[in-house]
Amino acid sequence: MATILVHIALVAYAAAAAAFLTWLVRPQTRLARAGRALLAIGVVVHFAAFGVSLGVAGAGLGVPAWKGGQLFSLLAAVTVAGYLVLDFRYELPVAGAFVAPFTVAVMVPAHLVESNARAIAPEVSHSILLFIHVGAAALGTAVLALAFGLAILYLASERQMKSKRPGRLFARLPSLDLLDRAGYRLAVWGFVFLSLAIATGSLVSREATGLTFPIAPKQGFAVLAWALFASMIQARLVAGWRGRRVAMLVVAGFVLLIGTYAGLLSAAPALSGSAT
Repeated sequence: MATILVHIALVAYAAAAAAFLTWLVRPQTRLARAGRALLAIGVVVHFAAFGVSLGVAGAGLGVPAWKGGQLFSLLAAVTVAGYLVLDFRYELPVAGAFVAPFTVAVMVPAHLVESNARAIAPEVSHSILLFIHVGAAALGTAVLALAFGLAILYLASERQMKSKRPGRLFARLPSLDLLDRAGYRLAVWGFVFLSLAIATGSLVSREATGLTFPIAPKQGFAVLAWALFASMIQARLVAGWRGRRVAMLVVAGFVLLIGTYAGLLSAAPALSGSAT
């Protein structure tokens, strides 16, 4: 049943992506509304799938059935939920043209990893720290994905503004100030959740392996991304950085963070303390 619900959610996300991408070419209000509605339907069904899965397992998130691929699936659902909140606050249908395809792209490796994942080590399968780690990792990455999307929109809008002949997309983009402020706020919250994910991940890893900081490429990418976001926040607060420089740091930080998930894809491990 859970698998069927996930497939329904994926179809809704794909339809939403088609609606938003069509809206870029033909900016009709009904297309943006359809995209939002489809994302809302998809995320409700998606979370229902998690509920069914947990109900069948009968032991919450801390069960051996929670595998690496489900982190990708959770990431997709949280990203969509975050976008819907952001869109309600700022009305950003153009961001939906990024979020919906991104969600579909994330859902595909979710199935690939799930099929090959190993069970969670029994030492940590019922750990509350693992629950916090999973939630913080998904929330942090989802919020930073939204910040990344707004950073890309900022760079595109700035380039269009400097162009002597801006394209049709320029008219659909929000103001640079809105993109800068909203993107920075998202980056700060994403940094907070990423910090929590790394901290709890090291504690869970110590419970499972005895190593607080296991040496692996995916941990290295996560720490480098954390350091880059920390530098960006400091530069904003101390040196007053704004606009393009901040947007480029957000893009670079998120690309590094993707390296963490590339590590999960290459190894297809179960979600453990070293997953983040």
